[in-house]
Amino acid sequence: MSTFLELCKDMARDVGIPGSGPSSVTSTALSEEENAVIRYVKKADVDIQSRWFDWDFLWSEASISTISGTSTLTSTNTGFPTSLGNWKVDSFVWEKATDDYLVLDHMFWNEYRDTYKYGTVDSNDPEVYSIKPDNNIDLYPTPDAIKTISVEYWKTPTEMSIDASESPIPTRFHKIIIARAKIYYAENEDAPEVLEGALTEFEDLLDKLEADQLPRQKNRRFSQAQDLYNFTVVPE
Repeated sequence: MSTFLELCKDMARDVGIPGSGPSSVTSTALSEEENAVIRYVKKADVDIQSRWFDWDFLWSEASISTISGTSTLTSTNTGFPTSLGNWKVDSFVWEKATDDYLVLDHMFWNEYRDTYKYGTVDSNDPEVYSIKPDNNIDLYPTPDAIKTISVEYWKTPTEMSIDASESPIPTRFHKIIIARAKIYYAENEDAPEVLEGALTEFEDLLDKLEADQLPRQKNRRFSQAQDLYNFTVVPE
């Protein structure tokens, strides 16, 4: 696993900055070039994480406790993910660990609101849910007991901040962070010879990362498709 500091040292070496690179990403005694390397690496990591909302490396699970008499699930509910980026809408299950589990039907908010949220609202075990514009969850019928909703979601990108920080991007693809950082470096430092090589490397690594970490994309990098009924072709 490459730490934030290791990535910065590798980046500094690749672009020819004298010395062994930053001594620490939080040091106040670094050169202007070393501080720039740290900024570029941090920015590159977040940029790649932000490119797709549904990267596999951002996927996670949660179990959220309902409140009797309350239809909306928010950050005040036990188990509500603090790192939430986007919900996986086909993954909501009521009481998943029991024989009475129920996969909840998803409806888009406007239709759900018009159908279920006006007038008297029933209370019972939920069957339908919607995601409000503020990313909170609303259940219908309104839960009449404290029970559990099991969900899958994708986390928000996270910034590396200390020497030992590690990117959620899989280790074997960490070179893509340096490649993207070198593009920033080349654009800001007027280094066309660095830019040309960095762009080629970044595009190659991005294609590999997307094939490995996006849903239904793995066949892009296999010489023969392994599942002809479950993949998406992305034109070049």
